[in-house]
Amino acid sequence: MNVEEIFERYEKLLKESGVKEAGIYLESRAREAEKEAPLAAASCWNELTGYWRACGDKEKSYASAERALAILGARRLAESRHYAVALLNFATAKTAFGDTDGALELYEKVEELFKKAEGVPDYQRAALCNSKAQLLLKRGETAEAERYFEESLALLEGIEDAGSEIATCSANMAYCAMARRELAEAERRLARAENYFKDAQDDPHANVALSCRGQLEFLRGNCAAAAASFEKLAADIERRYGRNANYALAQRSAAKAFEAAGDAAKAADCRALAESVPGRGENDAGA
Repeated sequence: MNVEEIFERYEKLLKESGVKEAGIYLESRAREAEKEAPLAAASCWNELTGYWRACGDKEKSYASAERALAILGARRLAESRHYAVALLNFATAKTAFGDTDGALELYEKVEELFKKAEGVPDYQRAALCNSKAQLLLKRGETAEAERYFEESLALLEGIEDAGSEIATCSANMAYCAMARRELAEAERRLARAENYFKDAQDDPHANVALSCRGQLEFLRGNCAAAAASFEKLAADIERRYGRNANYALAQRSAAKAFEAAGDAAKAADCRALAESVPGRGENDAGA
């Protein structure tokens, strides 16, 4: 079973048939591959960790990560780069679902494995820096977060076709600037991200720029503009993944902005939409 062909088909389904169909396909391939190609199966489960994280399903995201790690561990690969990458995805899921202590423990293990492993590509090192930085930002450790974002960006700048990752990192660095209330610097960082995503609107990472724009406009006091960004974010999440926890969070953000703008009716509408989502969580919309 050729894992590259599986992922090519998966990416095609994402673009042409939608998120649900792509997920069904990838999960079926993962189960089939366990019988004849365990490493391919581990790769599929690893990808599904991120897929279910984006869909807002904590249970399935964690289960996929655990399955990938179990397969790799059974093949005595627990010290390998591949195992480290699976741990990295698990840590990113834990970050998204609010388990910052559990995520930090995993990120530290990934760092240890990356130091020992040979042939770790720069894009994976950059992913580690970016993911750990997001966790540190959540914990309020802004200076340390920015240091990791800078390291990630430096690695990404040397990688071909890394425009999406560079844009995402730039938007995340805008959040760091906002935490310091340096809004002009946040605008500069965010503008770089938006400049890329305006020509790549089908890129799911574009959501981070929408979320960031909403937050920046809110801090500036442009509450109506902030609400518009959060509403657009909610609509994009719904289009891609349905009404999940990220959608609920975007609607709550829109409600807060509408309320600050003096539009109580729209604020109430957005709150009702957020509350209509079963099991809505607190993970970061669009990130």
